[in-house]
Amino acid sequence: MKLKKDLIGVDDLEQYLADASDFAFELQILRMLTDRGVPCDHNGQYEDPNTKKFREFDIRLRLTRGDMTVVAAIECKAIGQHFPLLVSTVPRNDREAHHQVYFHTRREHQPRGAFEIAILVPEGMEGMEGTPINESCLYPSGSPVGKSTAQVGRRDTKDAELYANDAEFFEKWSQALHSLTDLVDEIGSEEFIHERWNGRQHSALALPIVVVPNGCLWSVGYDHHGQCTDRPAQVERVSIYINRSYRNGFPVSSLNVSHLEVMTESGLSSFHDRFLCNEERMRHLFQPINRDVEG
Repeated sequence: MKLKKDLIGVDDLEQYLADASDFAFELQILRMLTDRGVPCDHNGQYEDPNTKKFREFDIRLRLTRGDMTVVAAIECKAIGQHFPLLVSTVPRNDREAHHQVYFHTRREHQPRGAFEIAILVPEGMEGMEGTPINESCLYPSGSPVGKSTAQVGRRDTKDAELYANDAEFFEKWSQALHSLTDLVDEIGSEEFIHERWNGRQHSALALPIVVVPNGCLWSVGYDHHGQCTDRPAQVERVSIYINRSYRNGFPVSSLNVSHLEVMTESGLSSFHDRFLCNEERMRHLFQPINRDVEG
């Protein structure tokens, strides 16, 4: 892109910070989480598993309550209401209505300090706030699931034609998925479970999340025949089916991360209050996993 050679001064920089600074938005999200007592890392480095180059992550969340841990790779994108994100959805089918977790346990016959690790699908989730029994309270069958994304705006031209692009959002999407690699390796390690062990089992869930400002996330629904079923509406949270596999050094095939979470700041706050604010609510994410294990 060719740039003007005009001098950039303090007024220009202040306008950038006020209107388009991802860093300022990151700090806003970080403050919201830490004010709620959620442990977070901010702006560290990780090695991109594809390019092997070092990149910066925005926020990494690690929250342990009782015998459960949720980790999340959070990327923040300060888009504006003049160029909001539109997610096109269809009803989620049964094959997509799941999420996987690591499950660590120690059997009675094993040597002291030895653990078994498994990857389990929470089938038969306990219902929560209207979610039917036997459906994931994160990704129930039949609920809207994202399949396509676009930021939509109007060009700064005389005819102000509509313009759509998903490149910037896809970059943040990719960073969240790549940053999650370290967290998946972490929760699958013996070091992780030794640090948190307080019984005979521990479960861990990994989530990739992209956060955008309030008022900048829209969703529109389609049926499976391609017919639009409603008008676009502002939402606080929408999940996108990604079906991404993460491998590590343990004798299991891979951990499948089924969905990417896209939320507004208010949506992330509501997600915390619904699923993360205490041990009882977090247990809904692991209910079929955290049960007594035969020795």
